[in-house]
Amino acid sequence: MATRVERRRYKFLKATSKKMVMGPFECPSCGSELYFSQNSKQCKVTVRCAQCGISGEWDMIRPLLPVDYYNKLVDEFRAR
Repeated sequence: MATRVERRRYKFLKATSKKMVMGPFECPSCGSELYFSQNSKQCKVTVRCAQCGISGEWDMIRPLLPVDYYNKLVDEFRAR
């Protein structure tokens, strides 16, 4: 028989997952913090690591969150 998840435990998991989506994000190469910048004039999003220099630049798409751009950076890093 399946056990129920306590209500307090459910709220705790929900809060941590929301925190993970909004950041902070670690560099896939060196583990330091990544910096995000948006250029609204050119409609570009840039992600850069200050320590190792890994970076990526994409067109800004309104519904995408910072975690989506982080995943794009990780995918490009692992493809190399």
